[in-house]
Amino acid sequence: MDGEDLKHLLRGVFDTRVFNHGDFNLVYAQPSGAGNPWTIGYRRQPLELLLCPVDLDVLPQVPADTSIATVALGNVATLADTGTGYQVETVTGFRTWFEVSGAPRVPLTENLRAHLTALRPSPEQDEDDGTLVLEQDEDAEDFHQFMSHFMDTLESYYAETGETGESPEPAASGDPRP
Repeated sequence: MDGEDLKHLLRGVFDTRVFNHGDFNLVYAQPSGAGNPWTIGYRRQPLELLLCPVDLDVLPQVPADTSIATVALGNVATLADTGTGYQVETVTGFRTWFEVSGAPRVPLTENLRAHLTALRPSPEQDEDDGTLVLEQDEDAEDFHQFMSHFMDTLESYYAETGETGESPEPAASGDPRP
């Protein structure tokens, strides 16, 4: 049992739930707080994120859940780097905080452990802490670059449209119109 098997399982779950799944790169994200982790699909054209909740207790079954959150330039309300992760809010009220690391420790539920062990049996390990390390260093780095690009694009959009939330300075004549 290894992280590559888990990556393939998460890709399969994402592919089953997302119509145009081949257009997206994927990362595993852990919530900053309580809640299910996410498989996040992201792409640069069009610029968007798809956040698919992962219920580790039911894997490898694919839930009929349709609660995939789409975050794009047209519906993002907040997109912020928190220093250890990201905060994402949409205009529809969806809100989450998550972290994407290069080697997250994924909790192995009973179903998940049984499935991954059946795929690739491994000798019993005395040091088993109930987690599996998911190696995604390159994917995490690409995701962080993507998020920087997304935030820069969003910032430039507001700069171009003048939607900064600030009132324009009055003209020299005292006329409030610029």
